Amino acid sequence: MNTLGATDPSSAAAKSSITPYSTSPSPATAQTAARADFWSRAKERGHYWLLLAQLNPIPVAIGAAILILIIALLFAQRRRAKSTRRFKTVTKTKSRAGETAPSKSVESAVPLAAAAVGAAAPVVVGTASAARVSEEPTETTRVAAVAPVASENGRRERTSRAVEEANKIFAGQPYDESLVASENPETRRLVGAELLSAMVGRNTERRDRARAAFMKHGYFDDATRDLRVATSENERAAAARRLSFVQDPEATPHLVGALNDPAPDVRRASVEALMDLRDPAAIGPLNGLLQSETDRKVPRHLIEQAIEACATNSRHTSVPTPAVPSAPPAFETDREVIEI
Repeated sequence: MNTLGATDPSSAAAKSSITPYSTSPSPATAQTAARADFWSRAKERGHYWLLLAQLNPIPVAIGAAILILIIALLFAQRRRAKSTRRFKTVTKTKSRAGETAPSKSVESAVPLAAAAVGAAAPVVVGTASAARVSEEPTETTRVAAVAPVASENGRRERTSRAVEEANKIFAGQPYDESLVASENPETRRLVGAELLSAMVGRNTERRDRARAAFMKHGYFDDATRDLRVATSENERAAAARRLSFVQDPEATPHLVGALNDPAPDVRRASVEALMDLRDPAAIGPLNGLLQSETDRKVPRHLIEQAIEACATNSRHTSVPTPAVPSAPPAFETDREVIEI
């Protein structure tokens, strides 16, 4: 019994010496085991995805395409960020160069200007003198600043003079004929506008005086010339309207000639002017235009209205017909008896 229950000291020592090595492995063994475990799991996952791709290729292809697209977008954004950063750097360098350039140009320009004037002594110019020269206004800048003010003042003066002389014409007072008959285009335009505004007014005296001045000082001739030779169709149409305001039969031949103008706006303005003039001499040309006109800007009913206006005026100005002689008394008596 003692032999079976007793423990051998040497065997116990051997067991105690073997047990630590068997229960706790070394660090190198643990790392190799972890690597083997990782690679085995990676192989299992790869094999799983490979099988999934073989079974369902469409979802895997879509996922791969999305992944590639995301990577491409990331690369594009990175390249754009690099280009933006490079552009900002170039802009900063250019702005710095532009800030330093003017001072150098001014410093170099002042000695050249002094040499051109013919200075005998050497000229030494610093930064302060260059800034002082650049701040002082030159004669050219003064003239450029004063020119618009002078032109505006001159325009206002011409307008006030034109209005003043036109009011004298309308009032029947003596006026400055040199200004009204001036050859200056701006002055003639201002005076002509005042005369036209009076000719379309309701005051008969003002209208007659304005018409007389319009004919006397060549504004009628200006309108006929513009109607014939003006390069712009708007100017020719405006000339036709000016002639309609005159209400003078002398304008009829010029307006009749404008019925053959290539611009439809000019033909329309001429038809309207002839309708206002109501000259019977324009009936024939208007009838010819009625047969040949095809443009929508000159409607047929407008030409017919102009013809009717000219025909109405011709009936009003025609010689009155003699009165019918009265019937004999016997005829009157018989007529009364028959009526009863």
